[in-house]
Amino acid sequence: MNHPKAYGTFIKRGENTYRTSAYIQWGSSEQSIGACLLLNPGSADFHKINPDLNVILNTLFRAKGEIMTDPTMKQLILLIEGIYGQLQPIAGRFHIYNLFNLQNPKSIHAIDLFEALVHSGEYDITESLISLNELQTHPWIFTGWGIEQKVSWKNLEKIKDVWLNLIRDSKVPTFGKKHKTYNNYYHPCPLIPTHRSHMLTDLLSLYKQKFSIQRFPTYAARPNLLNEANLLEECDQYQLGWFRSSTNPESILKGFSHLHIKENYKLRAYQYSDGANGNGVVWAIPVNMDLPPANECECLEEHFLIAPKPAFALDDCMQVIDGDKSPLSYLQASVAFHDIHEFGAFWHGTSWGRDVILPINEGENADKYQWKMIEDEPATLEPHFYYSNLGNPTIVFHTINDIGTVTMNRYVHTFSKSDYTLRVERTCIATAGGGIIF
Repeated sequence: MNHPKAYGTFIKRGENTYRTSAYIQWGSSEQSIGACLLLNPGSADFHKINPDLNVILNTLFRAKGEIMTDPTMKQLILLIEGIYGQLQPIAGRFHIYNLFNLQNPKSIHAIDLFEALVHSGEYDITESLISLNELQTHPWIFTGWGIEQKVSWKNLEKIKDVWLNLIRDSKVPTFGKKHKTYNNYYHPCPLIPTHRSHMLTDLLSLYKQKFSIQRFPTYAARPNLLNEANLLEECDQYQLGWFRSSTNPESILKGFSHLHIKENYKLRAYQYSDGANGNGVVWAIPVNMDLPPANECECLEEHFLIAPKPAFALDDCMQVIDGDKSPLSYLQASVAFHDIHEFGAFWHGTSWGRDVILPINEGENADKYQWKMIEDEPATLEPHFYYSNLGNPTIVFHTINDIGTVTMNRYVHTFSKSDYTLRVERTCIATAGGGIIF
């Protein structure tokens, strides 16, 4: 059995003990499997499991090591095992953070003492905070500091706001059972033992609502807004080689209701033509700059057509694309990514343009291909969204492409937690004989 163990780091100042860090460990991996933000440390300590460390704490005023799990930790263990299941051993660390580090199992008394210590200058309200980088290592954060509230608890409200802003800046997804009226979240371990199983059920349901796979119909991957493609003034006459395109690539983004271009930036493109074939390249540039002629730019040797790049252009135009962070926005961003990277493509320059996102609707001759599977058939054929084990928004869809050999392809789009930049993996999972040649 993979028995979890709890570890903590403690310091002692005067009569008070503070737990400065804690985590629950499964196996030997140090990778985070999640984190929580609770009120303050409870009764978990060294006393029963590691009494020598308790002596060190009382003499040297600092100690760390394995600790006995308290009721809250036991409830958190059940939560993690409910989330990740029993099909394979859990491996990693679940980190426990607190609004304040003062150890006290009685929450109301703990808050009153915390307020007094802050007021007297004996406790720095920011002691419990961690760095943004550390916060971003977690796939998700559970919030559950309790719903007790008093007007006099002003410092508690302050540190709560600081933590919430930090979490908001990290872009790490969160879940918790929120109070209907106040900006508070129920503690995972109710004082009444018979209520704990109901709370666990509620929390697992909230997790599944937030992090389970969300499927989309095929039409959700199409532009859902009408817009007119306006021609640009800073362009060149059509010619062979590279030249400034008269078509505005921003029209791609304007077709998607959940996306927009960040303020102070714009998208512009160069077109390439060798007569019958074409390709393009799109750059994000400051809104007050004009795209220079192609022959005045540095050429990218690694680009297969040695594309021009202005010195002031960003390396990745997805850096300036923003959205509402909804699952649909990530689906739209995935499609926009491919459309942008095939901007200006025609004839032999076309690839993504022949991809048809599955499943094919009835009446579109969906059964005309006889597939030879390279991998197992997808369990979920529809476009779908989920958060990866590391907490990255992820979009998966499957397509048919009939150029050369007819292929069924799986596209996995893994987004950054902080913006809409992404990594794309394309895998051919089946073939169906010869396709079109042009």
